[in-house]
Amino acid sequence: MPDRSAMAAELALGLLEGAERAEALRLMLADPGFAAEVDGWRARLAPLYDGFAEMPAPAGLMDRIDSLIDAEQAAERPASVVPLATVPSGGGGWKFATFAASAVAAMLALALVWPSPENKPTPQGNPDMAVAQLTGPIEGLLLTARYDSRTSQMLVRVEGMPVTDTEPELWIVPADGQPRRLGRLMRGGVTRIEIPAGHRKFIDPLSNLILTMEPKTLPDPDKPSAPTVAQGRLQRI
Repeated sequence: MPDRSAMAAELALGLLEGAERAEALRLMLADPGFAAEVDGWRARLAPLYDGFAEMPAPAGLMDRIDSLIDAEQAAERPASVVPLATVPSGGGGWKFATFAASAVAAMLALALVWPSPENKPTPQGNPDMAVAQLTGPIEGLLLTARYDSRTSQMLVRVEGMPVTDTEPELWIVPADGQPRRLGRLMRGGVTRIEIPAGHRKFIDPLSNLILTMEPKTLPDPDKPSAPTVAQGRLQRI
């Protein structure tokens, strides 16, 4: 297999890490032919997962995770920043919760890595929960976002943000292709964003989240002035 095709297959399988993954993502953004090859591999691999039945998370798991986050936030950080909850080791209950949370994360990762082009999502109104993982050509930069329709808030965790004289700005891009501003992010940790009422209807599987690095004062708050450095599609859970 040519090196290029091998790279496309390994990216579709989620086998690339570090500099190799960054190189493949840059190539995917810059070369439509390579992007099509990656999508082709994903389409071939998607049927392998058709035989796996969906497994719901244990009842109350998300509420337990939320309570841990909220408790630690109240104890250690201002309201605008939420630290990640640390699950202590030892004890059967904690081991089960850790395993269950890992299983949920694994299922979400599969949905992000192996989307099936033959089953295109359709908008179905606002979900109770939606998540997204944003990556791009900047090595080490990773964002994870979770939206809760009960509170109309999105929690966005940022890792690997390089030091620059610009600021990270989060946007949502619905099916019409027009970016809508969600807000400015902390350069690390977790930022809580109150989603504007007019933007909540865009929280669906046809929408992407994108990150741009903007000047401290936005030239135009209604559209990005800089290129996208990370992006990811929303997934309903």
